[in-house]
Amino acid sequence: MNRKRERQLIRIMGIWQILDGLLTIFIYGFYQQNIFPGITAAGDTQVSAINAAFGNVFMFVCTFGILLIGSGMINLLISKRYVKDDQVNVKIGVYLILQGLASYFILDIISLALAMSAGVILLARNKGIKWNTQKT
Repeated sequence: MNRKRERQLIRIMGIWQILDGLLTIFIYGFYQQNIFPGITAAGDTQVSAINAAFGNVFMFVCTFGILLIGSGMINLLISKRYVKDDQVNVKIGVYLILQGLASYFILDIISLALAMSAGVILLARNKGIKWNTQKT
């Protein structure tokens, strides 16, 4: 069975996560450093509250952006190397569903939609591949 659609969805999700991580670091992170003042309406009280909870806001934002970039690179690797035609991939399907749930909690709706659809399609085609191999 052809897995081209899953590979495309995972690749698009990986590219989106890399772009999202770069945007997070360069726009929001540098905004907190007052390089781009006046872009958003975040007040000093919000920034000081985040500083109290997480320490340095710039380090928190950069860490979050790096995690997004790393997740995107892992997804590109998965789409290139591990999703093969006529091969059952249960662990990758579960990974995509868990990544979709994580995207839900960080409110990354684009990654949520891509991860859930790729995971569900991948797991559904696993059943078809198993059925085809048992049939022959």
